[in-house]
Amino acid sequence: MNQLEVIYLDPSDTSGVIREHVRGAEEKRILLVVPKNCPGLDSLVDLKLLGRYVIALDKEVALVTRNRELVQSARGLGFRTFSSVRAGQRAKWKGSHTLVLDSFGIQPSQGLLGRAIPAQSRSQPLRLGEIGVFSLAFLAMVVFMAFILVVLVPTATVTLEPVAYPVSTTLTVQANPDLESIDFISLRIPARVVEMDLVGSEEMATTAIRDEPDATATGEVVFTNKRTQATTVLSDTIVSTSAGTTIRFRTTEPVTLPPGVGTRRRAPIEAIEPGPSGNVPAYSINRVEGPMDRQVNVINVAPTEEGGMSEVRYVTNADKDQLRESSLQRLREEGYDALMVELTGEEFLPPESLMTFALSETYDKFPDEVADSLSLHMRALVRGTVIDRADVELLGSRMLQFEVREGFQLLSEETEFHVEEVSEAQYDGTLTFRMRAEGVTWVEIDEANIREGIRGKSVSLAEEYLARHLSLVQGPSVRVSPEWWGRVPWLPFRIAIQVLSGGGTGDEATRSRRTVCV
Repeated sequence: MNQLEVIYLDPSDTSGVIREHVRGAEEKRILLVVPKNCPGLDSLVDLKLLGRYVIALDKEVALVTRNRELVQSARGLGFRTFSSVRAGQRAKWKGSHTLVLDSFGIQPSQGLLGRAIPAQSRSQPLRLGEIGVFSLAFLAMVVFMAFILVVLVPTATVTLEPVAYPVSTTLTVQANPDLESIDFISLRIPARVVEMDLVGSEEMATTAIRDEPDATATGEVVFTNKRTQATTVLSDTIVSTSAGTTIRFRTTEPVTLPPGVGTRRRAPIEAIEPGPSGNVPAYSINRVEGPMDRQVNVINVAPTEEGGMSEVRYVTNADKDQLRESSLQRLREEGYDALMVELTGEEFLPPESLMTFALSETYDKFPDEVADSLSLHMRALVRGTVIDRADVELLGSRMLQFEVREGFQLLSEETEFHVEEVSEAQYDGTLTFRMRAEGVTWVEIDEANIREGIRGKSVSLAEEYLARHLSLVQGPSVRVSPEWWGRVPWLPFRIAIQVLSGGGTGDEATRSRRTVCV
């Protein structure tokens, strides 16, 4: 007794793959389980090719399927069909089922059970019924081709440019780091605070000028010996005036007085303090300081000279403040550039949101100190508020929708947003700014109604219909392919509609503005 082999076909199996399954089967009797929409058995030709292959291999094949069309076609060709594998396994395969293959040049010679089937002679004349069948088939083909030509081939492209009406609104928006989502009622959007610690040094020239004692007065004094022995006056011996303000001088060279009371020698001197105060008249230097006053007398027989003033620069508090502001500004700019690198996506950092805090500052000079320059070493914290551009545009778009008139639609691709008048950020990073949103609207285009209104019409009537029912910048354009067809297709899906936004505006176009304060 022959065994039955069950083969489960894959939904993607083609006619050739199915025949390979049949050829590779070990058993003579084969039960093919056909899935839905199997491409290898979706036509009568595939079934006839399978039947020819089964006859050639001397095998018996039955189909398991619930597809009514497939069941009818298979049974018409002599294949057994079953609704389930169990039914096929229980059925008795003995019978007189034969494969009936015709009109493809296939001459069957064997039935499903291997018995010989007499072949129809090619020379047998066609019967009248067969002629009628062929005539009806030809007529059906002609009708089908005409349907394809009339319905499916023509296409139309409709180009429209509706009148555009501008709209705009002005908002006062708050960016708040404490928010997680947009508050459309209070016009607040989320933000985040970024900060960076920076260190820098800067130097500037001092700006204040004053006169300072500069040149030291010089002159000459005469020492008179009070002793009988020789007396030596060393350099750096201090002599001074005795009247009024004491002006002190020092000797610059040593001098030795000969022995004997009243012997004299001259010695060069210079003022201890620079400036014109060292210019004293003759006979005003008459005192020797220290123990030498018991050994010698002193007098200047000529005035001292060359003591003078000069202009010098010195540090002021204004210089310190200016250098501090300059250092903060430079660190602020460096911090802004560094923070910009850390932004992601559509984020932006308004320069007005930056805050700079001096953490430490060290100057190399004190106020009133004479110096040509002043240096500052500063450590500062730069902090800013980052805003997501997508949040700004979403809020602006939502508020701009309130300005759109009923029956109109806002063109999102024509919308622009401008951030203006950004206020200084608060310590917590909260930032307030004005935003202007601008857009373009036009009448809502109902493409379904347009297709329904022009389908089947001639090109001229279609354009006239569109011009009458729509407010357009210029006349509509209807192009049909092929051009000689001259009419809009009947099927709506064969009609393409292109809407252009050329920027034309109507006479009554006005800009609607609204300011909302937080």
